[in-house]
Amino acid sequence: MLKIAICDDDTAFSSQVEDIILSECDEKKINADIEVFTDGYYLLKSFKQGTSYNIIFLDIEMKKLDGLATAREIRKIDSTVLIIYISGFDDYLKELFEVEPFRFISKPLDKDRLIRYFNEAYNRVQDNEEYFQFSFNKEIKKCPLRDIVYFESNNRTIYIHLNDGSTTYFYGKLKDVEKKLEGSKFVFLRPHQSYYVNYHYIKKLNFYYLTLGFCDKDIELKISADRQKAIKAAVLELAANKMSV
Repeated sequence: MLKIAICDDDTAFSSQVEDIILSECDEKKINADIEVFTDGYYLLKSFKQGTSYNIIFLDIEMKKLDGLATAREIRKIDSTVLIIYISGFDDYLKELFEVEPFRFISKPLDKDRLIRYFNEAYNRVQDNEEYFQFSFNKEIKKCPLRDIVYFESNNRTIYIHLNDGSTTYFYGKLKDVEKKLEGSKFVFLRPHQSYYVNYHYIKKLNFYYLTLGFCDKDIELKISADRQKAIKAAVLELAANKMSV
């Protein structure tokens, strides 16, 4: 899921940008979620509440919290999000370099340029290493998906077990993790209500357990009775596809 934020106090302009991006996503079959904000204050509040985005279209001139001030605070939380700045003036170009602009769009809007910049940003997101993003203590943290062996849920706490043997955690629900990782190139399976495992680390399985191998050790996880057939079928299909490549 591509997460996009549009932040501009000109609601007509925001709607125009949103319509163009939605149309482009529909044409390219991109699964995207777009949120619109009328001021940097509300966008920053969303960040502080743990929401993360892949691409932000950020107006510079806003009344409550302008785009530059907003970007400075966002960069303290997330240094990787791609920000496309929007302004009717070119006076801010020098200042923009300190908040790492991806692109700059001038007003009035050039539709073709907007589409080109959006596609360039989308391609950059796709080319980058895939990460799982989560919020803990009002900070956004990221783990490379290739390093995640499995997620474990216990009393509304999600533990992320990594391939170096370390563990980190955040508060949430495993079903939300599943939804967030839909469409990822890394395949995760749900053998049990409490586990969500990276297929890459599955070493072997029988009808009741699957064995994960990492950090020079093996760990067994139980497969729920109601998931046994589905998990076995999924692993066999994935293994067959891998062999045929």
